[in-house]
Amino acid sequence: MIITLSAFTAPFASCILFPSFTTLVDHFHTTEPKVALTTTVFLIGLAIAPLWWSSLSQEYGRRPVLVFSFLISAIAVIICAVSNSLPLITVFRLIEALGCSSAQSVGAGVISDIYISTDRGSALGWFYLGTLIGPLVAPIVGGALQIWLGWRSNLYFMAIFTFSMAILILLALPETLVKTPTEKSAEPSLSWPEKVQRDVVAPLPKLKLLLVPSIALSVCYVSICFASLYCFNTTLPYAYSAPPYNFSSIEVGLCYISNCLGYAIGSVAGGQLSDAKLRKYQLTHDGEVNPVERLKTVWYGVGFVPVGLLLYGWLVEYQLFWFAPLVGAFLFGLGLMLITSTIMPFLVDVRPGVGASVVADLNLVRNILAAIGTIVSPIAVASIGYGWWMTILAIFCSLGVTCMVVVVWRERAMKRERSPEILA
Repeated sequence: MIITLSAFTAPFASCILFPSFTTLVDHFHTTEPKVALTTTVFLIGLAIAPLWWSSLSQEYGRRPVLVFSFLISAIAVIICAVSNSLPLITVFRLIEALGCSSAQSVGAGVISDIYISTDRGSALGWFYLGTLIGPLVAPIVGGALQIWLGWRSNLYFMAIFTFSMAILILLALPETLVKTPTEKSAEPSLSWPEKVQRDVVAPLPKLKLLLVPSIALSVCYVSICFASLYCFNTTLPYAYSAPPYNFSSIEVGLCYISNCLGYAIGSVAGGQLSDAKLRKYQLTHDGEVNPVERLKTVWYGVGFVPVGLLLYGWLVEYQLFWFAPLVGAFLFGLGLMLITSTIMPFLVDVRPGVGASVVADLNLVRNILAAIGTIVSPIAVASIGYGWWMTILAIFCSLGVTCMVVVVWRERAMKRERSPEILA
């Protein structure tokens, strides 16, 4: 529960200002792309920082890293709340993201520490429910706070929430990374400058995991779908605050409930289906763990993602009754979570012992794509409209499915090479 809440914090913070975008444009007398930059830099922070946090957690433990990083984030968001400069807010939004992003990778490490392979899918399903439901709950809360207390209250709320998470982790989360006396004695004795140098460069070799074809292709597909989520999130406030809908900030926030329902169903179902496939394989193969078996359940979600995007985009384009586009949003959320809750356990299992590093690499790629999406989406909608922009995203998501086809084919081919008797 604590790790899920920790993972919820960063994506929640990234989207809490969405209902306030139009207010910020007026307050700072600026443009929509400059306001969207506050989310773009936040996503860049989410992309980069987990690489270091995962490495630091391997050296110093999961809990100290989480507490320290969340305190940094709380201080940064307080500075955002009291600032009267949009550029200053943008800079400290980046620092806020650098702090609270730690749970994105360290949390996956905690799950890997305490769950065996056949239970890990369900656990990661709940963990990533926190990660993916954050961007959808945030506009609901942000819209309400915007109406009642103004846009700054969103940032004060995040400061309280982030600091509370740091205290909860400190008091209630046990340290899950336990090193044996042999492992401790094998660690080299380093001076303080040597430790700093080691920690600064530690994440760089782990980027080599992205050169592993199965990891790279899986990361590519999940990242394309995840970037589509932020494209959707960025466009919805402008679509529903304009005629003929003319929704208030809190009404815009409530529109995200449709995605939340899809995520909740997809997260629970996807993780359980993935674990069930792996257990079924073990029963017929003398307890052998074959991570690629999990990917058999990814096909349940691949169709919902492009269909949901197309429905949402074109129904908004033709300005149909407000409820109709949200059906597409629900289907998109359902499909995305079914896909994510299947592929994430595969990524953790396919390279045992480095699950946190693989997840950090995924965060790097998917958040960079999401950051690009938040910049491009307002421009694309203004140029070609909601329908064609969502159609382009649906095409990318559909083409991305070929990545998973290649992964399944490649992993099975490698298994046959390792076990020639299977061919007999």
